Amino acid sequence: MAEALNRTTGDLSTEVMTYYEKIFLKRAKASIVLSEGAQKSTHGKNSGKSIVFNRKTPMSLATTALSEGANPAVSLMEGSAVSCTLAEYGNRGKISKFLTLVGIDKNNAENIEVLGQNMGETIDRLTGNALSAGFTAGFANSKKASSIKTSDTLDLTDVRTVVQNLESAKAQRYPDGFYIGKVQPVSKTGLMADSTWLGVRQYTDPKDLYNGEIGEVHGVRFLLSTNKMSAVGTGSSSTVTTYYNFIHGADSFGAYDLEGDQPKLYIVSGPDSNNVTGRWVDIAWAGSYVAKVLNSTWGYSFRSA
Repeated sequence: MAEALNRTTGDLSTEVMTYYEKIFLKRAKASIVLSEGAQKSTHGKNSGKSIVFNRKTPMSLATTALSEGANPAVSLMEGSAVSCTLAEYGNRGKISKFLTLVGIDKNNAENIEVLGQNMGETIDRLTGNALSAGFTAGFANSKKASSIKTSDTLDLTDVRTVVQNLESAKAQRYPDGFYIGKVQPVSKTGLMADSTWLGVRQYTDPKDLYNGEIGEVHGVRFLLSTNKMSAVGTGSSSTVTTYYNFIHGADSFGAYDLEGDQPKLYIVSGPDSNNVTGRWVDIAWAGSYVAKVLNSTWGYSFRSA
């Protein structure tokens, strides 16, 4: 979703600005994992801030034989509407003129890297919040929030169960025939320790890797997200921290930005009405974004200890 650098300064050379653009986008991209596999689109400007999708309901099977020479009876084509609303997000920092003068390349680059990471992690968390709220909820070892224990870690039995449920819900696989899974550092250990786990370095067929991809097992390509999402259990196990993992099919959720306001970097330097003596440089990112689950049964928000 991140776009090119925007700047309103004439103080820096084109080469330096291009360098800043690259380090910003590189750091942002490295942080965006949870939106991989989304139905992505840019909402046209001057078209309102709401996006509405029509989700069709599968028709009942026609298992009754037709009478000879008769036309099929008319069946209603049913569906439901799914809507989401774009919102604006951003963050901003300042670099003093003195710091800029004594070390512009080094210090601006470091701060811009931090901003790039902040934008990527913010978009990732917004996506994760949408997935955790909209996907079907599940817990390791078929537990509940009130009974999950520290020993209930994510393992291949859980993966097989989720895949079975996705298949039963007729969740569409991606063009390569796989589902996509996203796990956190504390969740991946049980999966990678299994003898059937296939790491990316063991792939025998060439693939275009997803951002953060670490391996595959049981028809799921897994990605590693370092954006920590956790929650504490309830009831007798209220002290147990659980971590969110996601497994989903194609077209299960969407990620959308806005034409003319896609998340990007801004650098403003030099004197103006708010900075009369030009004592600082403003660096910021901002833009419009929304993530939305389109079919809750085609994805699982799976919590493990």
